[in-house]
Amino acid sequence: MPVPQTIDEWYTTLKAFKEKKGATAAFSVVSVPRPFNELANGAFAGAFGVTRDFFIDNGTIKFGPAEKGYKDFLATFHKWYEEGLIDKNFATADGKALDANMASGATGVTVQNAGGGIGKWQPLVTAKDPKGVLIGAPYPVLKKGDIAMYGQKDPANAPGGMVAITASSKNIETAAKLLDYGYSEEGHMFFNFGTEGVSYKLENGYPKYTDLLMKNPDKLAPAQALSLYIRGNYNGPFVQDKRYIEQYLALQTQRDAVSTWQKTDVDKHKLPPITATPEESTELAKIMTDLNTLVDEMTLKIILGTEPVDSFDKYLDKFKSVKLSRALEIKKASLDRYSKR
Repeated sequence: MPVPQTIDEWYTTLKAFKEKKGATAAFSVVSVPRPFNELANGAFAGAFGVTRDFFIDNGTIKFGPAEKGYKDFLATFHKWYEEGLIDKNFATADGKALDANMASGATGVTVQNAGGGIGKWQPLVTAKDPKGVLIGAPYPVLKKGDIAMYGQKDPANAPGGMVAITASSKNIETAAKLLDYGYSEEGHMFFNFGTEGVSYKLENGYPKYTDLLMKNPDKLAPAQALSLYIRGNYNGPFVQDKRYIEQYLALQTQRDAVSTWQKTDVDKHKLPPITATPEESTELAKIMTDLNTLVDEMTLKIILGTEPVDSFDKYLDKFKSVKLSRALEIKKASLDRYSKR
């Protein structure tokens, strides 16, 4: 079968996984800490013009779960769930459960990264079926030929790697030295490649990871083995070395996946790294706690079928009561300040 591109093609593909391959959980993703946690970057929901988060649409900030497109997404996933195409235990699926599903062949479709997904699971797939290959499929769309609305993309200065030292620290100078170490030549090499002779060897000046990481004797996938010796495959207070990614994405399928996933309109829709004021942050945190609880409840109940798809409209009224409009105001104010920099 060709690699699916549209939602209709995905439906056909999932049915084939279930009916021809015996995949009891044809589609499964990590749902911890919230249902379909991995869809926040637009996978599947993006085909309906929304994300699980805030996004920009023609200059206006919107909250995906409050838009009609999210209702269409829920209706589609409810249909798939009813037909046994989605993991019946999706609501509680964690990383270990997904690993087990991928290793056993119960799952044929999931949402993950090139390194921590393809890199981790390809050895498991190969062990079960030497011809089995994991590939990166394009973000789904409704109409063939369309460019996907959204995708995963970090800003140049990814906020997830930021670090701060609290003013009440008794060891401010030591903490600053530790953080500064990551930007020294020695720290750069240590964070990205680990210990010479153990996790890497210099070959003509190129720090090459050893077999301890890339062909781990304990059968750990590179993504897992690397994390024991380096910080390069995560973020933090250091500069990620491009020679890390050249080796981390060891498989051609991984490099192809990254190229495939880049072909989206995410730049038109993703909010930049905006910042609320301290007062706004406190207010927004409370709103988002209540809002996310409602979205999780709505997502679970509609997909599972404990509530009809049309109950979506009832949740829209509940969004008003937890002050979604105020959250949108705060986001807009933050974006306005960011745009004036």
